[in-house]
Amino acid sequence: MLSNAQLQKIYLLSDTVLYPEAVSFMRKLVQEQECDPLPASQVAGLLSIAEATRYDDLHRFVLHQRDRNWPPSKRDIKTFYTALEEVLSLMQRKRLKDEFHMLPDVQQRGVIEARQELDELMARLAREFIQHLAAENGVLAVLKAEERMKQRMNRR
Repeated sequence: MLSNAQLQKIYLLSDTVLYPEAVSFMRKLVQEQECDPLPASQVAGLLSIAEATRYDDLHRFVLHQRDRNWPPSKRDIKTFYTALEEVLSLMQRKRLKDEFHMLPDVQQRGVIEARQELDELMARLAREFIQHLAAENGVLAVLKAEERMKQRMNRR
């Protein structure tokens, strides 16, 4: 179980680091790579798995979605999960230790406890990031719908 200090650090990172990164992540996909925002069903599934599971389960879900044989009309979903997997892997491999300074100490805790703590840390950080992604996805979906509505109105 994570300590209050670890949880407070995660909440601070969520507000100051993960939130702006999630906004940037979604805007890059939608505006620069011209992807559509994720469908509501994908957002609901991703949020559900992020809330209910361990990090290993979440990572497996992201990999499964990335590796699915999506039809051409849903290529944006594959693009999203490919980018999400890269962000989460970088967070686990490098950022958790070097930037966030939250890597569990194996010598103090032992290998099994340190692994469990690492899984819990990553689950919490990933959950925070995904919640911000989902919120920004909703904003971008509304903006895109409004843009389409304006285009229809201008055609009349």
